[in-house]
Amino acid sequence: AIGTACLAAACNFLLTPKQQKTKEHFDNRSSRFKALRQKHFPPGFPNTWHAVCNAADLADGGVKSISALGTELVAFRGKDGKAAVLDAFCPHMGAHLGFGGQVVGNTLQCPFHGWSFDGSGTCQRIPYTTRLTEEVKEGAKIKAYETRELLGRIFIWFDAEGRPPQWDLAAGLDLEEAVTRGDCYPVAMRCSIFHQHCCEMHMNSADPFHFQTLHAPLPIPGLGRFIKGIHRIRTIYGEGEIRGQVEKHQHLTLFKEKTMGLYLFGKKRWPVPFSATVAQLIDTVVTFEGPNMMHFKLITPLGTIRQIKTILPIDPFKQQVEMYWYAEKSVPRII
Repeated sequence: AIGTACLAAACNFLLTPKQQKTKEHFDNRSSRFKALRQKHFPPGFPNTWHAVCNAADLADGGVKSISALGTELVAFRGKDGKAAVLDAFCPHMGAHLGFGGQVVGNTLQCPFHGWSFDGSGTCQRIPYTTRLTEEVKEGAKIKAYETRELLGRIFIWFDAEGRPPQWDLAAGLDLEEAVTRGDCYPVAMRCSIFHQHCCEMHMNSADPFHFQTLHAPLPIPGLGRFIKGIHRIRTIYGEGEIRGQVEKHQHLTLFKEKTMGLYLFGKKRWPVPFSATVAQLIDTVVTFEGPNMMHFKLITPLGTIRQIKTILPIDPFKQQVEMYWYAEKSVPRII
């Protein structure tokens, strides 16, 4: 009887079809998925200042091709030291100025026929004509972008309606001055690609409930499951920190965070010893300057550590994020 039961059980196990998992059809990078998401988001290329390249890209006559913001751009620096960003295609025959274009004086020379364009996009020379009238110049003009240079980055003003800059970059000016004086030093730079809308990172960072939910675990591998922080967060829209003072501007958002301590499994009854005391010595202040730039300030007893984060939309749901860290000279480099 036992043998018969065992045989029956074995047959049942071998002959009964196993339940299979369904095939994975989810693809958050597909065009269909992005099209559906786009219905729930604002336009992917916001009207703001965008960091399109680094100053180092334009050193020694360098010409930088840029694919971003739904268009093709080219950046160069004239002999006068001024950086310029233009639409990439020559109005003559459509050649891409970033491939073979050369800096000549204060102009960018097209590799096809030698037409030369200055930083305003005006055609300043056609080598095989002497009749370069104002009318010809106007007809051959390339779109040029308002440009700013800050902390080794080249920014352009992008506006879908073609308006001039509605505000200027200000939140990082004091840091640039501190670096120039030697009061701060650069620490590290990181660059990553995120497949999301540009507004998501800022919206999540300024959202206290998201912050407490996702960022409560201690960000150390292996410990985050057991040790969680409790944060006190305040978000103020229409305000930001400029040169250490809070100013009111529509394009700014101020975010203040204070860690109250670390706790086992996030339970207040199980505090990690001394964590609350140490946490009281540290403050975090973040200024969002427009939708694509974040100024992060970590104030510690050893000095202030700062991060500048820029988000460049390559496509509506593909972002190039660059993070630059700086520290006051009182902060040991080993930290």
